[in-house]
Amino acid sequence: MGIHRKKMPPRLAAGMIRVILICFIIPYLVLSAVLIRVSVVRNTRQAENTLRSSVESAGRIVMENIIGAIEDSRQASYDGVIKKAYETFLKSGDESSMHKAVTDYLNKTYKFSKTISNTILLYGDQIRMEYYTYSNAAGATYASIEEFKRDAAEAVRLTARDLDTKTRLICLSGHMYVVRNIVLSNYEPFATFVMELNMDRLFDSINNVIWKEDGIALLDDEIVYEWGTGGKDTSGSGENQQAADRADPERSRDLQEIFEEAVSDGKPPTDRSMVFSYAEKNNAACLDMKVNGQRYAFAIGLDQREMFHDRRAFLFVYFAVFITLIPLLIAMFYFFYTNINRPIDALVQASGKIRGGEYGYQVEPFRKNKEISQLVDNFNHMSRSLEDSFKRIYVEEIAGRDAALKALESQINPHFLNNTLEIINWKARMNGNEDVSEMISALSVMMNAALNRNNEMFITLEEELTYVDAYLYIIKERFGSRFSFEKEIDSALLDFSVPRLIIQPIIENAVEHGGDSAGNRTGRLRIFGERRELHIVVENNGSLSPADKEKIKALLSDAVSMPGKEKMDSGSIGIRNVHRRLRMIYGEESGLTITDPGNGTTVSEITIIRHEKRDA
Repeated sequence: MGIHRKKMPPRLAAGMIRVILICFIIPYLVLSAVLIRVSVVRNTRQAENTLRSSVESAGRIVMENIIGAIEDSRQASYDGVIKKAYETFLKSGDESSMHKAVTDYLNKTYKFSKTISNTILLYGDQIRMEYYTYSNAAGATYASIEEFKRDAAEAVRLTARDLDTKTRLICLSGHMYVVRNIVLSNYEPFATFVMELNMDRLFDSINNVIWKEDGIALLDDEIVYEWGTGGKDTSGSGENQQAADRADPERSRDLQEIFEEAVSDGKPPTDRSMVFSYAEKNNAACLDMKVNGQRYAFAIGLDQREMFHDRRAFLFVYFAVFITLIPLLIAMFYFFYTNINRPIDALVQASGKIRGGEYGYQVEPFRKNKEISQLVDNFNHMSRSLEDSFKRIYVEEIAGRDAALKALESQINPHFLNNTLEIINWKARMNGNEDVSEMISALSVMMNAALNRNNEMFITLEEELTYVDAYLYIIKERFGSRFSFEKEIDSALLDFSVPRLIIQPIIENAVEHGGDSAGNRTGRLRIFGERRELHIVVENNGSLSPADKEKIKALLSDAVSMPGKEKMDSGSIGIRNVHRRLRMIYGEESGLTITDPGNGTTVSEITIIRHEKRDA
């Protein structure tokens, strides 16, 4: 049968070299690709967030322009000038007065607007009158009025028939109009108010969208405005006619399809809200919004090279930084090797020495860093403590062996003594010596307690008190009237489990070392507390001298051995054993204390604090 040797793990230095090599080669090949991918994703996300902010900001301005134009159209109704002039005309028939009032109002209110090119008022079929004004600030001329009359007037009248009191934007022949009816007090329309919007001004904010290359604007899914690669509109009007020549109808249709695909699965906007979407595959930004019940949308083609310009700069910086990390990696290896590997090797060798029996072996102190320094110091302290512990255990083992031999040499048969006391007790009763018989019975109880025939470590408090009563009877017979003792015991605690013979030695010590100058001895036993915490207090007359206090301090200390132990009396040995037994069983919170309160008495108190886990 072969011998299977346990495979030893690799040395720390070899493992560090292997890890460093793997972390240098694989990260260069793998992490570079991963980080580049992450940088691309992050750069794309950042670019999309920037784009979203730019597009939504531009769209918000367009929305405000449209809302402003609608509010301007309502002003013609709210001001009441047109309505009043019409009502006056119906009464007087004075057309010139109405013409002056309406014309003055239109010029005063709309002539200098940069957003409104033309303002036109069309009366109904009964009087067939028209009033208009054009804005020089918007670059409009009378030619645009003529164009409206020729190409859009009838279509506007048809649209107005279904409007009632609503406002609607329509696009006719490359022009955008705001159309609404002006009504009388009974809400019957008597005229149609039309405002032609300056689309260059209306959609000007779209030109400020970052990375914009081209784009289209849509009204109710119809293209109403276009931007070419030159950054200008291609609507074919005014000063932008040259840009219109660069218009690409096919590109506009593509952008419209991109928009429809981008918003097909999305949630449509609510009134005066907008929804942004980024068509990453086509590199286009789309904005869908709703104003006054109508849909306005933008599809903006983006310059991808400019959009991801920062990505190339990031990759360059990344590779430059990665190369500079190589010397730092070497420095890190050297640091860990000198500050961790070497001291750990020393500790491993030292632990092998201790395993071989060289207790107390010391490692050379290490002071390069706090953690390893503390580890080395703690190891050295542990090694010295281990050496001291083995020496102490050896000495105690020898001392215990010697004490056992001496006990065997002086031992007599305790059963023989107990049986002899029974015979003497029987003879005393036969001869009528009741006092002698009672003393022998008490002594027999004490011997039974000492013999512990059932080898019980714990007994009830009630049984422990029978040993106390037997001892007190013997002491009463010894001192007579010079001895008195009281007991105050909580009967609810009589079934409390306590170690055997912990009260009698304390009372014996109080009797032997207490008393006044006349030899009178008085005492009191009090037992109180609860299931978790029990207090046994013995009070006796007599004060403690300074020498007594020093002796008690030494007896109740945690020292393993005491100088002059062979000269201690049985009472001193008893209180020391009681104290040590209690601390060993219940922990350091339990034990015996002996104090002098300064009123001519001495108080000895046993405290037992039970811990469920320890007692279990």
